[in-house]
Amino acid sequence: MSVRTAAPGRWFAEHVDARLVAPGPAYRLLEVHTLVTLVIALRLAARDWTLVAERPADLTFRATLVGWFPAPVPAWLLVALQVAGLAGAALVLLRRHPRLGLAVAWGAYALLTGLWGSSGKVMHNDVLTVTVGLVLLLAPLPARGTPARQERVAWGWPPRAALAVVATVYLLTGVQKLRHSGVSWVLGDNMAWVLRHGTSPFGDGFTHLVADHVWLTQLLAAGALGLELAAPVLLAVRATRIPFAVAVAVMHGSIWAFLGLDYSAWVLTVAAVVVPQGLPRGTRLLDVRPVRRRAPSAAAVP
Repeated sequence: MSVRTAAPGRWFAEHVDARLVAPGPAYRLLEVHTLVTLVIALRLAARDWTLVAERPADLTFRATLVGWFPAPVPAWLLVALQVAGLAGAALVLLRRHPRLGLAVAWGAYALLTGLWGSSGKVMHNDVLTVTVGLVLLLAPLPARGTPARQERVAWGWPPRAALAVVATVYLLTGVQKLRHSGVSWVLGDNMAWVLRHGTSPFGDGFTHLVADHVWLTQLLAAGALGLELAAPVLLAVRATRIPFAVAVAVMHGSIWAFLGLDYSAWVLTVAAVVVPQGLPRGTRLLDVRPVRRRAPSAAAVP
């Protein structure tokens, strides 16, 4: 009896594990590493983090990982974290100490998003970017002189792990909807009430036009739930990865249009992780070269 017949669960786990840790090309890791860093830099630059300083100290929950910060947090400290994060991102984009650069950029970003949430919790708008960035912190990067198409296990697992994180986060969001509301999340009037309480940048008339048609709100709810639950399958197949990224952009774009909620970080993070890995094998998205290493000085040569 084959292993697959005797223990299908074990065979499946071993097959998935083998896919995740298979060798990968140097260029793909560098592309994902660079693009995710760029997303973090954009998030750091686009938000006015000094608004955290205006929050009353009583609204800050102290028993958190960022609870040791003074409350209210001084504006200069927030700006210092923002500048440090952008400097770290610049190191990555300039290919100077990219691992250190991502660590600094991610650390500043994680701290600022925790402070932004007042309770130390990273807000849902930024949680996908923070989680994916944490995976890439552990990624070893190829050294200068490494052929871009050379493959190693150390370069193969980080992009795939980031892909798995994206799939898991979207799956869990769908599972939570079913856990708390069941199929009524789609078949009921839940989405209609959500739309009526949203603030659309196009005015209430635009939102109510959709909310007044139950079949249309149910169609939107079904599409969002189906996309979230299907994420692991869609991201496991190369041919459906880029369509998934497009569908994510449409879904989060509609959330902004109907409710005024900004999920651009999710759209950009999905694009940074998924699009490079949705291209045909051997196709490069960016011409990112391995980091330089200083040659030993003449004085150091015996």
